[in-house]
Amino acid sequence: MPKSPLSGKAQTVLGPVDGDAMGITLPHEHLLIDFKVMFKEPDAAADKGRALAPVSMANLGWIRQNFSSNLDNLRLLDEDVARDEALLFKHAGGQTMVDPTNGGLSRDPEGLARIARATGLHIVMGAGYYVQAAHPPALARRGIQDITPEIVGDIKVGGGATGARAGLIGEIGCSWPWTDEEKKVLRAAVAAQRETGAPLMIHPGRNPRAPQQILDVVAKEGGNLKRTIMCHIDRTIADRKHLMDLAQTGCYLEYDLFGLETSYYPYNPDFDMPNDGGRMAQILRLIEDGHARQLLMSHVIAYKHCLTKWRGFGYHHLLLNVLARLRPKGLDDRPIRGLVVDNPRRAFVFA
Repeated sequence: MPKSPLSGKAQTVLGPVDGDAMGITLPHEHLLIDFKVMFKEPDAAADKGRALAPVSMANLGWIRQNFSSNLDNLRLLDEDVARDEALLFKHAGGQTMVDPTNGGLSRDPEGLARIARATGLHIVMGAGYYVQAAHPPALARRGIQDITPEIVGDIKVGGGATGARAGLIGEIGCSWPWTDEEKKVLRAAVAAQRETGAPLMIHPGRNPRAPQQILDVVAKEGGNLKRTIMCHIDRTIADRKHLMDLAQTGCYLEYDLFGLETSYYPYNPDFDMPNDGGRMAQILRLIEDGHARQLLMSHVIAYKHCLTKWRGFGYHHLLLNVLARLRPKGLDDRPIRGLVVDNPRRAFVFA
């Protein structure tokens, strides 16, 4: 086969860039997203008014604990806010942001392109579809043979007024229990990965068995596990054996909820979310066990309460606060560079 013109490059909304130009990279953030599909109305009568109120200092404490139960909190729709918040990451030394917002989440290629121009950041955009609850109704009537060319076209041709092209297949949404519609989309995504050489990103269901179940299908369909990113490890797997078994597949393990310090996780209240210290402890164990090259770190900011405008930690939290804490835990410049520069570069350039 002839070498792809994208081989060794990351495809941003403003065009391809050499992998070496990516620099410090956040592998999973949302700059513009309508995440209303995750809205859960509170049960208590006293809280129902809070559900529809704008995010403010008056309700911020409640929202931090119940972030999926306020509709305004689930919508990042303001380009000016996105630009200003992204600039904080750039001013801290960041160069690339991956935004895997895709079908059903109000992906905005033109908006991302404008933010990229305004900030000078490289922005990589996602393709495909999120969980079934966010699928457009017409998707149920379409087969793999229809969805695959759509994803391929997003990567090779682009769309919208700017012609911005996706540089990532994902995040492909999977629920627990996993639905047939979501399996169909995943199979189409794997077919698109085989055709394009693009990286594949998976949003697993909230059960420790879900990631391996998904990877089994990726492998069966001929996907490349070493070009596959499994998101949200920190809210999915607590057991070390489950974690080690997943690492043995060769996929990327993404710890992407840095900055969320509460153990209460409203999407799965039975799971105790680790804080940043717990995330770092898991990452250090994986490094000790020889999986340093598979690790990715991010924040998955998709909520107003995470942004500095609403007194949140912001897209620069990893660079300002987390990396400095890894140094006294035994990591020097080289492994830290691996986590935020080298690993994302390998993950997001085209095969």
